[in-house]
Amino acid sequence: MRKLASIQTVKYVKPIPDADSIETVGVLGWEVVSKKGEFKPCDTCVFFEIDSLLPEVPEFEFLRKSCWNDNLKKYRLKTVKLRKQLSQGLALPTTVFPILAGLTAGADVTDLLGVEKYEPPIPAQIVGDAKSFSWPISKTDETRVQLDDEYGFIERLTGEPYYISLKLDGTSSTFLIDPKDETYHVCGRNFSYKENDSHNFWMLSKKYNIEQGLRNFWEKGHRLALQGEVVGPGIQKNPLGLTHADLYIFNVVDIRTGQKLCLDKSLIVTSQLGLNFVPIVDKGSSFSYTKTDLLEMAKGKYKTHFLSAKDSQDREGIVIRSMCGEISFKAINNDFLLKE
Repeated sequence: MRKLASIQTVKYVKPIPDADSIETVGVLGWEVVSKKGEFKPCDTCVFFEIDSLLPEVPEFEFLRKSCWNDNLKKYRLKTVKLRKQLSQGLALPTTVFPILAGLTAGADVTDLLGVEKYEPPIPAQIVGDAKSFSWPISKTDETRVQLDDEYGFIERLTGEPYYISLKLDGTSSTFLIDPKDETYHVCGRNFSYKENDSHNFWMLSKKYNIEQGLRNFWEKGHRLALQGEVVGPGIQKNPLGLTHADLYIFNVVDIRTGQKLCLDKSLIVTSQLGLNFVPIVDKGSSFSYTKTDLLEMAKGKYKTHFLSAKDSQDREGIVIRSMCGEISFKAINNDFLLKE
């Protein structure tokens, strides 16, 4: 579970050239611009991650000019640059919130402070009637590489077989047969959608005959779920420049165990179903990248993999996985975030 707001320890404080009133504060793997003198190393703070929606309370009033979202009636934290310094998140002294007295570093205070996660509006092409559904597998979500100090992804993956895929800027989808009653489900990030011939997910399901394909595997004893990204016109401004909606699979999951299939098996499954797999950026037998390497690798243009994309279109980033999916995290392109 992502900690949108938590008690953390300030790792370092460093000056910003030509800035008299602000400085950079290091928290977890993030760098945040803060008031000069507000923190010193080893201080505790309340840290709010980017994509946090903060409630309209006096403690956040200073953010109104830069972060207020009039539609949501909340403050939305985004990646920004101040005096050429990247700032990702918000750090405030714990004394700003008396309710937090006594809490120690690592405490999750997301609910306590009324913080919510920003979710992009659902594109009209995938709005549909949702139906009740008990998810038999984990929903799609990846932790950012900046939180590696907390999760230890890089250390665990170092020396192990790995692959790195392109992160597509679309909307996530899941296709599966529910083992409880063998009904077929076409899902978004949070809901299963009722069958609808004008719904992009259902259109793609029928285009690729996914239900029958999954049932064929089911008859052979394989209980598989497909997780992928739907991209195209009307979805996230169509950064790939596609002329029609399409689906790119990034996970094939064994429903019985909840485990992701290894890359080679996933490619076999998607090939047999006639489906696209997300573009692979790199793979190897011994992972050796650092956090800095991965953030640099996340940069680039979609044009490299999709000729239909504009030359100027930054890609969203990359997803890093162990070869059989036990370890999985993402690095988002900061150039993409600044233009978002």
